[in-house]
Amino acid sequence: MTALSNSQQPNISQQQLGEYQLQKELGRNREGGRISYLANHPDQNQPVVLKQFRFAQTGASWSGFKSYEREIEILQAIAHSQVPKYLDSFETEDGFCMVQEYKAAPTLAERYHLTPKQVQQVATSVLTILRDLQQQVPPVIHRDIKPENILVDDTLQAYLIDFGLAKLNHESVAVSSIAAGTPGFMPPEEIFNRPLDTAADLYSVGATLVSLLTKVPPANISDLLDDHYRLNFQSRLPPVSPRFVQWLQIMVEPNPRHRFGHAAAALEALEVIDITNLSEQLPENYHSAQSPGQKIPRRHPVRWLSIAGTLVGLVPLVFNIAISNKSAPKVSPRAPSSAARAVTAEQKWFESIKPSCNPLEVVTAIQANPYPDNPAGAGLGASCYALAGKLALADSTIQTLPERSRIVAAQILFEISHPVADRGDDESAGPLMDLVLKYWPENYMARYHAGMSAYVLAENDKAIDHLEEFLSIYSNNDGWRQKALLAINNIQQGIPADDRFKFHH
Repeated sequence: MTALSNSQQPNISQQQLGEYQLQKELGRNREGGRISYLANHPDQNQPVVLKQFRFAQTGASWSGFKSYEREIEILQAIAHSQVPKYLDSFETEDGFCMVQEYKAAPTLAERYHLTPKQVQQVATSVLTILRDLQQQVPPVIHRDIKPENILVDDTLQAYLIDFGLAKLNHESVAVSSIAAGTPGFMPPEEIFNRPLDTAADLYSVGATLVSLLTKVPPANISDLLDDHYRLNFQSRLPPVSPRFVQWLQIMVEPNPRHRFGHAAAALEALEVIDITNLSEQLPENYHSAQSPGQKIPRRHPVRWLSIAGTLVGLVPLVFNIAISNKSAPKVSPRAPSSAARAVTAEQKWFESIKPSCNPLEVVTAIQANPYPDNPAGAGLGASCYALAGKLALADSTIQTLPERSRIVAAQILFEISHPVADRGDDESAGPLMDLVLKYWPENYMARYHAGMSAYVLAENDKAIDHLEEFLSIYSNNDGWRQKALLAINNIQQGIPADDRFKFHH
């Protein structure tokens, strides 16, 4: 809806729709025929929002009427304090009206002077809504998130409105029949009418945050898109944490596989970022090249940040842990933060237990010195068991976690164990990577290592399955891709692996 200024407000006092007395016009859709009013019911002492669709008006369409029916269906399935409730609907002489709960809050399109810290607070509130909607069965995808469809009150709590394009059931969630969102805020997969999933709304949230932080008006946000449908916004940002910039880049990745998978993951990653901390360091292996298609980690899928909510402070540890029991893990220097302090117990535990991560001592050592009771601690405990060759114990340790937290442990296990695969210990690397993939199937580098190990061990069907999956995810035309293609070609021709494939770099 397009909000109207006071000077544009028509005189609607004394006008009535159905039993509702109109107070003022709140906005009207650019396409025409759809108008929102602030109204009151004479028998109810509360303001409401009345949305009118005038079907007989020039420019209106039957699809617009259908969007109201869909919005009612969605709203009736949602019971969320940050989504205005559906209250009523009725026919008029020239169309249809829907009545919703009124929230006394302006849209983000009207609140354009937020500080970066306030923008982060709004982002947290919006992602909380999406997390809850995406955890419904079936999940709800809004499909039209933009500043005009987010209300924000004085406490910076957000409210999500306008569910006319939302999808509820599995069939309509998976495939969009038409690219119906707002240019600049629509994810590329919707523009090209490709299947949508929960990552689609995250792109729109990211674009909204870009608009707020760069002060680019919503109507002009598409001006930031390049020929690869990538939003180029970094040079326009105010001073903010490098880690937040990285997080925002992931939110607006054109390829949905490179975004966070769902709102819960994006929220977990955001909650431990201090947007005002300009010294907050990026992970050491993050490839920050600015050319299109290069904003992914050199070794690991960009989606690793989808579980960074509990790992951000632990990243310096897991990226630098040495597999050798003769050296202690080195922690990269970084500015002190609450996240770093929060993982001190996990770090100290692993440093103390690492010399015992061997087949003879690991069980009794962990019984005497249990790992910290949280996802990061369980991940380190599983890694210790895995390095000792106790994969069944590593698996059962991960199984003790709630399902949504198991990817945290898989991330840590991968970071600690992938040097085994790099060095060519295929008999160990294959089972390690298989365990990682059990809980983190979209990790394309684990796919690569698992495929190469299977090829070296002459498990050819398994190797092709892993390597083809790797190629379907990993698009960079580099040595890894060429080596995977060569391995598949060799397998198909009956050529066994030679020494070139025993080292996976």
